[in-house]
Amino acid sequence: MSIRYHLMLRLFLVFLLLVGGSVIIGYQDLQHESRELFDAQLARSARLILSMVQADVDKNNFSSIQQFLNENQLQTPEEVIDEEQQEDNEELSTGHMYETKLGFQIWDNLGNLVLKSSNIPLTPVSNIENGFSNNNFLNNDWRIFSLTSQDSRYRCITAERIDVRNDLIGKISSNLFILFIILIPVLSITMWFAISQGLSSLQNLASQIQRRGTEKLDAVSEDNAPSEIKTITGALNQLLSKLSHALTREKRITSDAAHELRTPLAAVKIHAELAKTATSKEDRIDSINHVLLGIDRTTHLVDQILTLARLEPDNLSNKLQPVSLTNLVIDEVAMLVPLANEKQIEISVCKSEDLTILAEDTSLRLLIRNLLNNAVSYTHQAGEVDIFIETIDDQACLIIQDNGPGISTEDRERVLQRFYRVENHQTPGCGIGLSIVMSVVELLNANFKMEDSTAESGLKVTVCFDKLHSKSLC
Repeated sequence: MSIRYHLMLRLFLVFLLLVGGSVIIGYQDLQHESRELFDAQLARSARLILSMVQADVDKNNFSSIQQFLNENQLQTPEEVIDEEQQEDNEELSTGHMYETKLGFQIWDNLGNLVLKSSNIPLTPVSNIENGFSNNNFLNNDWRIFSLTSQDSRYRCITAERIDVRNDLIGKISSNLFILFIILIPVLSITMWFAISQGLSSLQNLASQIQRRGTEKLDAVSEDNAPSEIKTITGALNQLLSKLSHALTREKRITSDAAHELRTPLAAVKIHAELAKTATSKEDRIDSINHVLLGIDRTTHLVDQILTLARLEPDNLSNKLQPVSLTNLVIDEVAMLVPLANEKQIEISVCKSEDLTILAEDTSLRLLIRNLLNNAVSYTHQAGEVDIFIETIDDQACLIIQDNGPGISTEDRERVLQRFYRVENHQTPGCGIGLSIVMSVVELLNANFKMEDSTAESGLKVTVCFDKLHSKSLC
């Protein structure tokens, strides 16, 4: 389901609960307040009538007053006598139909009916001396208020049909209900447009994303975007940046690999054709040996390229753990002993501390293996490779030093680039080993330095890591 649907549903339910609850509370409050108001008017009318009666006691002309009341009562036309018709014809030229639903009685202390309205019976409609009560007479329910004068000579009873109150409450409530019903579609449409306007930023973001492709991974614009969308666009831009970097890196590696593989594959093909057309056994064997040599070089190149492609920062950050630098160096030295023996090269661990660093085992082994392999491969026959594992400036440092031909100062920056090889080097290789070393150095946040060996010739490589703790082996 869409966000718009969820928002509409939730807001509509909240609206129904809040407004519906408010209507119910308002209806109850309306009933209470209207009854209070009608009761107050009923009591005021009784007090006013009683006061007028007391003021006219000395004249003793109650009969004439009653006559005047009878003569001046509301005359209802025949066409509005029906109760149903009264609802539509409440206002008359001589008064209001509600007058027929209001009445009063005046009783003296001897139990005589002094005055009354025409719509009230001749018997007392209330037996209490003072206060409110309810009674039923003339087939209707009435609200009654009784008030006795201070000298107890007269008692005024005012009465009002309860349906007058119910009519008023019903009309007000029905108007509110109709307004509520009208408000539902109006509010729904308003919410729909408001939510659509609020979600327009998401639509804009979706449009920008749809325009992106493998050839266009630039950042998504955050102009005029609300803070919630900026959170998404910020994370998305970080992802696009990483993806762009990964694609660029992949394209560069693929391009470089295609360039570097072209030469050895061409050489393999040439020697294979020479072996096919060779006229002597010696020439055929020589060509086949060159084919095997080319395959070995190509295999090594492919393996190095795949290794380089796997060195991703995102894949490495969650795998960092304490690793013994000393133990890894010893393991890798043991693996290179056969190659060193072939060239009669002596590998010596001159100084060793038990140093632990925060790293990833596989990538750290790759760094050590490439450095040791380069030292052994490029050192001349019967040479020496010295290894130092020590603490320098509170860092765990690996130092590998050989007495080979070394690398000139001008070439030391260039050999760190992929597929670059120093001229006049006869040792087979693909020029990617130091590039892999530098990738690991960057991933592990280490320090790398190349300098002249302390021997007569050769190269000295120093890699320093943040140290966790150290323990001397001696």
